[in-house]
Amino acid sequence: MATDLYLIFLAIGVLMIVADGVLIYRSGRRYLSSADGDTTAGGSLGRLVVVLFHLVMFGFLALLSVFDFDFGDGNSVRAVVGNLGVLLLVLAIVHAVMIAVLSNLHDNQAVEDRMANRGGVPGSTNADIQRGPVVAPVPGQKGRDPRVSPSIENERY
Repeated sequence: MATDLYLIFLAIGVLMIVADGVLIYRSGRRYLSSADGDTTAGGSLGRLVVVLFHLVMFGFLALLSVFDFDFGDGNSVRAVVGNLGVLLLVLAIVHAVMIAVLSNLHDNQAVEDRMANRGGVPGSTNADIQRGPVVAPVPGQKGRDPRVSPSIENERY
């Protein structure tokens, strides 16, 4: 590619990557802010995910800019469009991976919320919840109530 077409390809590629990063950040803000408990716009986890996306995509842009895919005579708009098509395909794959990451973060937070609502500590397992004495706590003392099955002595067979 000629220098002017090469610079056009880089400029359009940077614009596409930045626009997609902003889209990921704004669309995933609700998931990301609830995942790390930060109520600010997206939270620190959101910024980390978007920075990772930008680093990966700028790396791919740099690699794609040095490869010669032979989409024309090398000095035409056809070469720029071909290279942008390859960049769009890579962008779609990385975007799908970021959606999977956001979905995983959201699912983890939902599980932790359910555990907290059941009386467990977020991040604890059922074994952690069931540990401890199984006696009725003294009035005013924190502890879990015993749960026992009904007596089998009163059962009629």
